[in-house]
Amino acid sequence: MIARPQALNNIGTKMLYMRKILLPVIMLSLGALPLYAPAQDTSALWGKKYTEVKSSLLAAGWVLAPVAEDETPITADYPEITCGNGAMAICSVGFKRDNSTLALVVESIEQELIVTGEY
Repeated sequence: MIARPQALNNIGTKMLYMRKILLPVIMLSLGALPLYAPAQDTSALWGKKYTEVKSSLLAAGWVLAPVAEDETPITADYPEITCGNGAMAICSVGFKRDNSTLALVVESIEQELIVTGEY
């Protein structure tokens, strides 16, 4: 049996429908859509004062992520910002909203806490 071009076109349309419509619906029903969704661009936060970024995120519904007991805070004023140990260690803070997480790198620059990136 020889396949006709029209039949092949219908198969391609059905496959496209499956990938574009049904796959996200199935993933949503399984609770996996946040993993499927594209990552959020946070570069607009870089270079800004941490206090401003924190206020903006909290106002947008984000909450601070819990800090482990063995983590060292950058200052007593900001116990949510913790720092690693060693020469290459960074200081970071985590935020959560729904099923999303956001981890920002924070540095002390000229006596001011500045968001310098994401990890």
